[in-house]
Amino acid sequence: MQPNNIKQVCFDCTLDTKLRITSCGKEFEKKYENIFQDIKGQPYYKIIPLSNNGTKEAFKSALKNGRPLTIKDQKIICFCGRKKADIHIVPIKDKAGKISGLTLRAIAYPDSITLDSLKKSQRLLNIGKVAATLAHGVRSPLNAIKGCVVYIQEKYANEKQLIEFSKIMEDEISRLDHFIANFLSTSISEKSSSQVNINNLLKKIKTLISLQAQASKIKLMFQYGHIAPVMISAFHLKHAILNIINNAMDAMTSGGILTVKTEMNNSSGNNIVVIEVSDTGRGIEKRMCDVIALSSQKKGKGLGMFITREILRSYGGSLEIKSDKGLGTCVKLYLPQKR
Repeated sequence: MQPNNIKQVCFDCTLDTKLRITSCGKEFEKKYENIFQDIKGQPYYKIIPLSNNGTKEAFKSALKNGRPLTIKDQKIICFCGRKKADIHIVPIKDKAGKISGLTLRAIAYPDSITLDSLKKSQRLLNIGKVAATLAHGVRSPLNAIKGCVVYIQEKYANEKQLIEFSKIMEDEISRLDHFIANFLSTSISEKSSSQVNINNLLKKIKTLISLQAQASKIKLMFQYGHIAPVMISAFHLKHAILNIINNAMDAMTSGGILTVKTEMNNSSGNNIVVIEVSDTGRGIEKRMCDVIALSSQKKGKGLGMFITREILRSYGGSLEIKSDKGLGTCVKLYLPQKR
């Protein structure tokens, strides 16, 4: 049972006779100044959807008869999250006594869902700060590494295999530098997509991680299914896949098997490309649906997994994680095939 002494106002606004938002409470407007500019003039039900289908009629009734009313325990989705609230509706009358609008106030309990949402929001802010700091700090060492690679290419120009790998290093450094520059000035949502052959991309990734796998005594198994091309940024996808692979390799400190395979799936008539990355590492202590908080190592902070999830989401995809302690982890990346 919820205590009666901790209710809070989660939304406060005035509506015109067409139930459009004309203003918000001073505290709300001050706190969400940028948001208010977007919601002004919008029907209330587009901003705070109410579960009771009769609420619109209740609002119209208050406009017609001029009597205030309260709707108890209404399920709403507002800026405080999903919750139950009491909706108070009070008619506004002008000097002549004519009804010119309504005040709408949603008073709710700050339940655990809201508190969890606030904690997650704070974690997202912390991740953003760490990512921005990391991006700035990495650029100088990158330039130094690139200089070393150029020196190696010139010094050992006759060593074919060494030059091959140094060229890969040079390309990846350039890609990373480009990514950091974009990261600091744009967002994942500002993307440039092209048709990507995922199997070909995975073959390049296999070459890229082969030396690391060999040093860690990890066996690589890549299985390429018959899949369709996907419209996506090749760099974003490569970054997302490498985040998962790096986590898997870190989880196998004394050897193991890393398996990467692709296949087509069909969900509700939609073609979905599936990239599955599994390892034989120590696994995760418990299944965590919230990948923001996921970290398979004590030293990890879940940033790589979070970035991968956000990349997939921005292209209409999703992420699935299954793991058992001591039995390894399987991560599936889902991407829709958009014709």
